[in-house]
Amino acid sequence: MRRITLVLSGGAVRGAAHIGVIKALEEYGLSIDGLSGSSAGSIIAVFYGAGYPAKEMEEIILKTKVMAYLKPSFNLQGFFSLEKMGQLFEQYIGVKDISQLEKKVFVCATNLELAKPEYFDTGDITKVVSASCALPPLFEPVEINGYTYIDGGIMNNLPVEPFLDTGSFIIGSDVNPIGRGKPVKDPFNLLIRSLYLAIRSNVEMRKNYCHIFLQPPDLKGIGMFSPWKIKDAIDIGYKYAKEVLKDIKKQLKE
Repeated sequence: MRRITLVLSGGAVRGAAHIGVIKALEEYGLSIDGLSGSSAGSIIAVFYGAGYPAKEMEEIILKTKVMAYLKPSFNLQGFFSLEKMGQLFEQYIGVKDISQLEKKVFVCATNLELAKPEYFDTGDITKVVSASCALPPLFEPVEINGYTYIDGGIMNNLPVEPFLDTGSFIIGSDVNPIGRGKPVKDPFNLLIRSLYLAIRSNVEMRKNYCHIFLQPPDLKGIGMFSPWKIKDAIDIGYKYAKEVLKDIKKQLKE
């Protein structure tokens, strides 16, 4: 069978659906050889790359108080800082550099000065993942090697590029199905909706590079910033992937 690589989009709380997708792949007896991710997808990629199976990732995320890792920012670049995310990785990830993970992992972040997405497979896990998750204006940017980085999904929310020339079987998991939004009545939600639509457009450009593209439609009912719906997101991802992937072993042999 061909090597399987898994590409995980960002999507805040909806990103938990990736755990359900991985759970389905595990139940089909398939091993993931490499992962890439943007924003929330980068967190799942790092945890799976560190050796955590889907069941353990689910247990960890359900007992983690997400808001405890957000630190108010006192500058004008964002409302919160993600520097406390390091505590999460120190507790659960046994290495500091992405290159030391058990599986090959790429984390996508947007270089603000150079106006391009970059794919990190080496570097401090906390710094790189924080950069990948730094969605403006919620989170302040992260500086790495003299450059300023923001959320990877801004320019690439389905980072297939690291695997395009590897000959691997690429599975793309996107957690942002389009749906009719509620009427926008304030500037903040107008900005979030606009960012969401821009991010969606760069996924459309890349999904055709995937051998299988997963996008559970029921995730439209999960708010991106609704942590009380994490379990629902996981279950939606699992049920959808279980159905779509039922013939995956046949496809891997073709």
